[in-house]
Amino acid sequence: MGGVAALICAASFALFMLSLAAVAWKLSRTMAVTSRILDDIRRETLPLLGKLQTTMDHVNREMEYVDGVLETVGSLASRLDSMTSAAQQLVTSPLVRFLSLGIGARKALGKRTRAESPGEREGSVES
Repeated sequence: MGGVAALICAASFALFMLSLAAVAWKLSRTMAVTSRILDDIRRETLPLLGKLQTTMDHVNREMEYVDGVLETVGSLASRLDSMTSAAQQLVTSPLVRFLSLGIGARKALGKRTRAESPGEREGSVES
């Protein structure tokens, strides 16, 4: 009886080891396939990363160009604003003075003619 039990135990252990070997073999095949897939991804990704770096370098150069253009436009806008303010002061100041003088003269002449108008009307009505 002890020999039969030892034989059953040995057969069970052999089956267990065969099952474990089969699982290990399938796991090694799966790992090999996964390794090939990762190698393919790595092979395709490295050139893409190089192209991406080249593209980003190009974009950075273009952004530096745009920054320069925007700084120049800002400077031109500031200068144009200064020139507009100067032109406005140059034109407005004499124009305001001239219009003020004209309005003052008109008021003075208007008061004078109004003061003389009633008397002339009365004289013309009486004649």
